[in-house]
Amino acid sequence: YLRDFRQLLRIAFSNPNSPMPLACESIGYHWRQYPIYRPNGYRFFHWLQTESSSGTVKINGGEISLPPNSALLIAPMVAHSYAADSDTEEWDTAYLTIYGPLTNYMANFLDINKYRVFTNLSKEISGFIQAHYREFINNDVAAQTTQSALIYHFLMLLRKKETTDQTLKQSDPIIERIIGFLESNYQFPINNNEISQLTGLSTSYQNRIFRLKYGVTPLQYLSDYRMRQAKYLLVTRQDLRVQEVAQQVGFPDTSRFIQLFKKYNHVTPKQYSRTAYQGNN
Repeated sequence: YLRDFRQLLRIAFSNPNSPMPLACESIGYHWRQYPIYRPNGYRFFHWLQTESSSGTVKINGGEISLPPNSALLIAPMVAHSYAADSDTEEWDTAYLTIYGPLTNYMANFLDINKYRVFTNLSKEISGFIQAHYREFINNDVAAQTTQSALIYHFLMLLRKKETTDQTLKQSDPIIERIIGFLESNYQFPINNNEISQLTGLSTSYQNRIFRLKYGVTPLQYLSDYRMRQAKYLLVTRQDLRVQEVAQQVGFPDTSRFIQLFKKYNHVTPKQYSRTAYQGNN
């Protein structure tokens, strides 16, 4: 039983008097979270992150749900309490408490008054504590320097996420306009200049905001969409020749279409059509 318990618990307490600009007081992950009630808050900045199940935090007169892949950064001395949402499911959390001369500056930089909720965490953020836990075990000067740099990096990841989220929110209408244009005109030749004329943005900027949301550029998205349309035609329109399919999805060059189709699907269009036809019969 004790061995299993240790596998679920990782916790470290660092030097509470570190001279570093940013320092760790405590850090842990895979923590079976029990109910906490802090009418006077906690003395340091507290990062509370859900790993599994979910919990509810009562703070500032309201309630905040923390499902998996979400977290809360609470400022010092802010009254709060939290507990698991279910009596039957364990709420596993990760946490990091930090202090130091730079924490107030970083709080202003992150626009944290009393607390800040973070959702849809990136893998780099959600896995930070577990990935760097061992670097917070030692308390010598060299280790404290490394820890300070890691905490700064972590806070900058939060800032980067905030900036990315704001960019995506502001860019959604533009991105949807690009999507609509591509899917309505995929049969015709399209280049970056035409997309720029539609959005009024530079190619580099529109590619960047599009990639933030979809992971590809608009032209890569167009190529993916054309391939999906080609597969649909090859399955549903056995009467069409490969050349006709290519033209209908925006490829005047049949050889180029065949080459790209094989790259995407590892078979030629004819092979794909034949296999799909046999599978349907």
